[in-house]
Amino acid sequence: MGADLALAFKARGYEVVCFAFHSSDGPVRRELEAAEVRCLDVNYARVRGSPRRLIYWARLWRMLRRERIDALHVHHHGALILIGPPARLAGVPRVVMTEHGLQALMERAEARRLTQRYARFATDITAVEPGQVKYFNDILGIPAGKLHCVPNGIRVRLPNRADHEGARLKVGMGPDDFVFLYVGRLNAVKDLGTLLRAFALLPGGHPRSKRLVVVGDGPERRSLEALRTQLGLDAQVRFLGARGDVMQLLPAADAFVMSSVSEGLPMALLEAMAAGVPCVATAVGGIPGLLEPDAGITVPAQNPEALAQAMADLSREPDRRAQLAARATEVIRSRYAFEPVVEQYLALLGLPGRASAAR
Repeated sequence: MGADLALAFKARGYEVVCFAFHSSDGPVRRELEAAEVRCLDVNYARVRGSPRRLIYWARLWRMLRRERIDALHVHHHGALILIGPPARLAGVPRVVMTEHGLQALMERAEARRLTQRYARFATDITAVEPGQVKYFNDILGIPAGKLHCVPNGIRVRLPNRADHEGARLKVGMGPDDFVFLYVGRLNAVKDLGTLLRAFALLPGGHPRSKRLVVVGDGPERRSLEALRTQLGLDAQVRFLGARGDVMQLLPAADAFVMSSVSEGLPMALLEAMAAGVPCVATAVGGIPGLLEPDAGITVPAQNPEALAQAMADLSREPDRRAQLAARATEVIRSRYAFEPVVEQYLALLGLPGRASAAR
C-alpha cells in the first residue's frame, strides 16, 4: 500500500522518496525505481555502535534534513518508534502513521507501551478497519480526534482469457488443473500449516486435478516445504517464492485462499477480489466485513477441516464461484476504490490534490 501511494503521489507531481527500516532491496523497490521514485538505504540492521537507536536517530535526522521532507507517511507502530523523534527534531510538519495489523500490539505489552509513548510524534494515526481504530482509542488511549479509518485502496483490473492462459503458463499449471492460490508472507501469523493440512484433506474424484500455488517468502518457508513433503503433497503444491508480478499471476487462480490467524485488511485479498478471483479466508480482523455478505467465504481460523470443506465446495460449484467473484468486484469498486484513498492521505499529509496546487 505504501508503494502504491508513493507511485500515486509521484503521478500527481510530487517528489517522493521511499525507505525501509529493515530491508533495502526487493521487487517493491524495483517497481518504485522503474517509476523514478528514489529509494534510500536506511537499514537499521546495519547500524553498529552504542547506543544503537540514538545513532540511528541521528542518521535519520540528517536524512530528513537533507531531503527537506514536507510530509512523512510511515507504516506500522514500530516504524513510528524509529522515525518519530528524528522527524520532530527535523521539523517535519506532518507525520501520518498507518497501522495494518494488531497482532503484535495484542500479544506484547512492551509494544503497547512504546506505541502509547511514541504516538505523540504522529500528527494523525490511521488504521485500515474500524476495529483497529477502536483498539487504539479504547485500549491504547489515543484521542479519537487523532484517529482515522482509511481502508486499503485497490484498482479493479478484471483479467481476460489471454491473461488467464498466460498466468497458467507462468505458474506451470494446465487447463485441467483447479488452482488454489495464496499470496503473502510465509510467517506464523499467516498459519500456512493450516492451509497445507486443509489442502491434504480435499477429497479426490474431482474431474480437475487440484493444485495449490504459494507465492511469497518468509522465515517459515523451509518448515512449510518440509510439511508439504510430510503430507505427501510435493506433486500438488508449488512454492514460487517472492514475486514482483503478482497481479499477472492472479488470473491463474480458480480460487484464492488465506488461512491467517490475524489480519487487518489484507492487500493480497483485496487484489484477488479486484481481479475477479473467488476467495476463501479465515474470519479474522477486517476480513468478515470485506467478504460478507456474498463476496467470499469465511471460515474459523486454525480449523483445517472447515477450510477444506469450503475449498471443496467452491471447487465443485462454478456458478457460485462466478457469483462470489462478481459481488467481490462490486465491493471493491464501491468501498475500496484507490483514488479516494489517495485523496484522504494527501489531506492528512496537508498536501493538495496535485503538487502544482501547492505552489
